[in-house]
Amino acid sequence: MLFKAGDVVKSISGHDKNRLFVVISIDKNGKIVIIDGRYRVKDKPKLKNAKHLVKVAHDDAILDRLQQKSSTNAEIFKLIKNYKE
Repeated sequence: MLFKAGDVVKSISGHDKNRLFVVISIDKNGKIVIIDGRYRVKDKPKLKNAKHLVKVAHDDAILDRLQQKSSTNAEIFKLIKNYKE
């Protein structure tokens, strides 16, 4: 599955199973760089293998907030929280 910045994804394996994240980029080795605004913040993102993620949605509002330097982790967390089931 192809991922891009601004995608809301759900982890399907690992200690963070069933948690929602947002994709901020893809590194040169093909790993997906994700944050959730609470446990994985902008300063310390997580690298995750693409096969361990499922795309939930693409949100341009989250992408816009990520591109702003003034965005906070709390804002990102609140935007992701809207996708919890």
